[in-house]
Amino acid sequence: MTASNDSPLLSVTVLNYNYAHFLSHCLDSILQQSFTDFEVILINDRSTDNSLAVIKPYLRDPRIRFVDHAQNQGFVASLIEGMQLSRGKYLSVISADDWVVSPHAFARQIEILERHPQVVMAFSAYGLYADEQTLSFVSRAAPASYVRDGRSVFADFLLKGYPQHSGTMIRKSAYQAIGGYDPKLRWSLDAQMWLGLCHFGDIAYIDEMLYAYRRHPSSMSKDPTALRNAIIELFNIFDWTFGLMPETERRKQQWLYRKARQRALISFAADAVFSGNVRLGWQFYKVGLQVSPWETLFQKGTLAIALRALLGARLYDRLFRRAASTSSGRPVVSA
Repeated sequence: MTASNDSPLLSVTVLNYNYAHFLSHCLDSILQQSFTDFEVILINDRSTDNSLAVIKPYLRDPRIRFVDHAQNQGFVASLIEGMQLSRGKYLSVISADDWVVSPHAFARQIEILERHPQVVMAFSAYGLYADEQTLSFVSRAAPASYVRDGRSVFADFLLKGYPQHSGTMIRKSAYQAIGGYDPKLRWSLDAQMWLGLCHFGDIAYIDEMLYAYRRHPSSMSKDPTALRNAIIELFNIFDWTFGLMPETERRKQQWLYRKARQRALISFAADAVFSGNVRLGWQFYKVGLQVSPWETLFQKGTLAIALRALLGARLYDRLFRRAASTSSGRPVVSA
């Protein structure tokens, strides 16, 4: 593994397993960035498709350091390996099926991280795509860009959702301070990292669609046990990250802890129902009931899921958009 610069400012890990049909689009979007002081740790996790043939021409670029596994190691082990091999001051991960939308994405994030030494993490709005041409919607964390104290962003992540893993950029020193990714986790490594980083510095958000996330059908839809384990894994992460707080603050934040658990119990169900798959949503909701019936039943999210399933998308949106508009005094514009 070689690269033209032994000390690049940014290290980008690209994880590939049988994504040959997506890989070129991903790598092209990275290598065409206006910011060029980076290395790519490209890990092929023993793909069984034609990934190697796709990768070969890209190895002429000296910024790419290629790792070809003799045996499949899985996502978690490959991700941690990429972090260990990274030499940059800043770290990022991009899955081979995702891509960078803006040619200035790296430059925008690096500029903020360099200008604000206290910022440990910089993320952006992102687009959810069915394919390269079909944008489903743009996910925005806030109505405007910000640099905020991590403790204030902590609640946003728990109650409104986490940044996408692909494209989020973090300071390597903060990654090391937090202890890196937990190798025991399977489904929520990114949530663990984002929540933990909130206790180590400021968080920067860029209100521009810099990255694209390719949405696949959920693999958990066929495995309720996996969904149950994912919820329990999140519960363990909550226990760990709230444990990073001083005891007095932790007692004051018990309301947030309860809300985070409630959201974790129904978030998969809500995502399915609001995406139009009501049957799958109720399957996911049943799993939440099995994990913690009272926390699942007695919360506002359950009512929202039920109303959306009963009324359908058009009537639900019409009623609640009108109610929100009346209460706020101004029209509500969807993302």
